[in-house]
Amino acid sequence: MSADHLKRENLIADLLLHNIYKTADGRHLYELSLQDLEQQVKDLLSPPAEEKAT
Repeated sequence: MSADHLKRENLIADLLLHNIYKTADGRHLYELSLQDLEQQVKDLLSPPAEEKAT
């Protein structure tokens, strides 16, 4: 198994643990590229950035 394949499987597993099975546009996780999966994890599981008061 390649490193990219293993990383992709781990990202999918992380999303599944959070009951995320599809993207907002309806694509299944297994349809996504490694880059798309990384973006999904970053967008969905990262804490929101704090807004600076101006």
